[in-house]
Amino acid sequence: MALSYLTDINLNKNELQNAVIQKLATDPSSGQTAGWIIFNTTDNQLKVYDGSAWTNVGGDITGVDITAGTGLSGTVSTTSGQHTQTINLANTAVTAGSYGSATSIPTFTVDAQGRLTAAGSASITTTLTIDGDSTTQDVSLAADDLKIIGTANEIETAVTKSGTDVSLTIGLPNDVTIGNDLTVLGDLQVTGTTTTNNVETVSTSNGIIFEGTVADAHEGTLLAGALTADVTYTLPDKTGTVAMTSDITDRFYAASIGDGSATSYTVTHNLGSQDVIVQLYDASSLDTVFADVVRTSTSVVTIDFAVAPTANDIRVLVTKIA
Repeated sequence: MALSYLTDINLNKNELQNAVIQKLATDPSSGQTAGWIIFNTTDNQLKVYDGSAWTNVGGDITGVDITAGTGLSGTVSTTSGQHTQTINLANTAVTAGSYGSATSIPTFTVDAQGRLTAAGSASITTTLTIDGDSTTQDVSLAADDLKIIGTANEIETAVTKSGTDVSLTIGLPNDVTIGNDLTVLGDLQVTGTTTTNNVETVSTSNGIIFEGTVADAHEGTLLAGALTADVTYTLPDKTGTVAMTSDITDRFYAASIGDGSATSYTVTHNLGSQDVIVQLYDASSLDTVFADVVRTSTSVVTIDFAVAPTANDIRVLVTKIA
């Protein structure tokens, strides 16, 4: 049920946000007033009555100029308000085809416009040579280090022995992808940044520990309780701060007022802020009602009526904004 306003509404230069223009299937043929705005749902056009006829606010295209940039060409045509624009990409000097293979990698040259100006393939070494650092063909960790030395863009690996300890060092000049499962039987320590995709299970009875923004003796622990069944915790798709249960419950207050004689009521919500939204509705009809509301303090609002409401007839809802 729409509210009827019999006088102008002055927003004092404030914005009218999230509003929808009146939707009609046909343009009104009577009662028109200059400046009346509607949205015609049949032809999906926003229209305004100019005093004599309904005019499409979108207007009409009378001309379009196009200048093709580097590597582009185009044509434009406009007839009866219909605008057609075609843009074509010019061919580069690169031959169409596939580049790279099991024994070569693709190479490309790009100009300042982001176009490929040259493409080719470069061979990679596929032969593995194992040699000891004492120039012998036999490798013994008692006397030699085992080194697998790659060329450019390949992995370099060294197995070294110091006393009874054997260490494995892998040099990674570029990103390395492991195509199969990797099982680490001991502890895994990463000193750099770790990015993990498609996590299925994190098994820990001590929870996940966060250091916080300051490295000190205080940490935060994310810990699940004793679970008797599979449960799912879903985080919303938005940026913000996770609220505690007490933060949520301490932001709302509701009460019923009205005694059949008083026209002014003091409602104590104790939410600790004057940034609150106060809404009233009739407990019998459930219609929204309006009265004078004053945020008297951070804990109290005062509500005045022109006519005294009956006993507990008005329901008061108070919501804290921040």
